[in-house]
Amino acid sequence: LVLVDADASYPEGPLWQAGKLYYVEYGRNTIKDWDGKRVSVFWRGEHCGPSGLIGFGEGHMLLACYDSNTLVELDEQGRQVRVIQADSAGKPFIGPNDFASDGAGGLYITASGVYDIKAPITGTVLHLSADGNTLVEVADKIHFSNGLVLSRDGKTLLVAEMLAARMLSFPVNADGSLGPRSVWARLQDLAPPTPNVDAYNGPDGVRLGSDGNYYIAQNGSGRILVASKDAKLVRTI
Repeated sequence: LVLVDADASYPEGPLWQAGKLYYVEYGRNTIKDWDGKRVSVFWRGEHCGPSGLIGFGEGHMLLACYDSNTLVELDEQGRQVRVIQADSAGKPFIGPNDFASDGAGGLYITASGVYDIKAPITGTVLHLSADGNTLVEVADKIHFSNGLVLSRDGKTLLVAEMLAARMLSFPVNADGSLGPRSVWARLQDLAPPTPNVDAYNGPDGVRLGSDGNYYIAQNGSGRILVASKDAKLVRTI
């Protein structure tokens, strides 16, 4: 276990690309990179509120700017290529948060909506085509959609519904659209919440490990839940 950055300010969205580790700092509006020896600032954008990062196309990256409600495409040098403010139907999105590959060059993107357990449910999932020209909403009415990940066989998309404290499952159609949702797991069924935690103790980020298990970050409890593909708890970290 290696300490990369002892002074990271709300780090999220780790990405390994071109021999470097990239991650965002929500607290400083930056992307940093680590080459195995030193940490450097790769990009800075005021008022962005970066929350997610993923490789896209030939060496480019797509950045989720949660505070400014935009997606920013960057080239290999960290130069801004374009800014996306709405989907292809002209509908703006609220709180773009995280990304997952669709396995065919395109991306699934969460737009979380309002972070308020009493507010109307406005979280969505969007799909960006591999050529980057089409961005469509493929799921809505998710109570703060956060992390998401495609299953190993590419047939299922898991989405963290943070304010409902559960993981949703969507079948993936051939055109990238999503079928009807179901509840894949409630976090309280995977593991009891730790005492005296933040009220919003739902799932945050999620990744599929090389071992075939899902690694679900549980923000309020300060732990990672490791779950098998059939939604059984393997261990906690």
